[in-house]
Amino acid sequence: MRNYLAAECYKVVRRKYLYIALFVVLALEGLMVWGCWFTSSNGNPNMDFYAAVTTIPLMLSVGLYATILTGDLAFSEQYKHNTLKNEVAYGLPRARIYLGKLLVATLVALLAAVIMVGVYIAGCWILLPHTGMEQAGLDLVWFALAGAFPLWLGGQAVAMASYFLVRNTTVAAFVSVGLLGVLPAVFQACGLLIHPMFEMIRQFMPAVMLEMLPNYAFQWDYIGRCWVVGLAVLAGATLVGLVAFRNKEIR
Repeated sequence: MRNYLAAECYKVVRRKYLYIALFVVLALEGLMVWGCWFTSSNGNPNMDFYAAVTTIPLMLSVGLYATILTGDLAFSEQYKHNTLKNEVAYGLPRARIYLGKLLVATLVALLAAVIMVGVYIAGCWILLPHTGMEQAGLDLVWFALAGAFPLWLGGQAVAMASYFLVRNTTVAAFVSVGLLGVLPAVFQACGLLIHPMFEMIRQFMPAVMLEMLPNYAFQWDYIGRCWVVGLAVLAGATLVGLVAFRNKEIR
């Protein structure tokens, strides 16, 4: 497995797609930081380091959908190029192929998240005024990330299962968006039109829990709920993906 992970990581870091996507996101972050600095330097007393960094918990849902990109990076259109067929024909266990790509996608997503959060916080720290609330703002960010991380893991597992089980990469990406983003809206409608039970189930979907996370600041029981749900989605999606991929005809 170590050799397989090393080979997959090598393939990912050589893809221009990774650096283009990271550059675009960092450029957008830079624009946000510049906007915060601009409004602060033009007399807005409410814009300081605390106000800027506490927007991070409001943007955590972006990380859920970013797992679709990192899954695509790791999977790398292998059905289109027939490389997955070659790996199976070479004798690599299907479980190693599946779990290896899932781990690589997760590592890339984790590294990208560290870079993006770190760059944003550093930019805000350098450019924006400090009012004594810096530690409170950072504590809120760490709390939000503690709850978001397991939900992102679950999202990554859903995205990877989609790429393995759907031959067309574009369709797989849309399936991932549907499962992660559209399905909660469907359950919300069913809760209104059919039975409240659907709304109860919806409250435990990763996208909804990420949206609600800022409302539960420093309520650690909610963080525990995030971990239970995130790990359950991770285990369930991985199990479904592994079983289906093991029985899937590769051609």
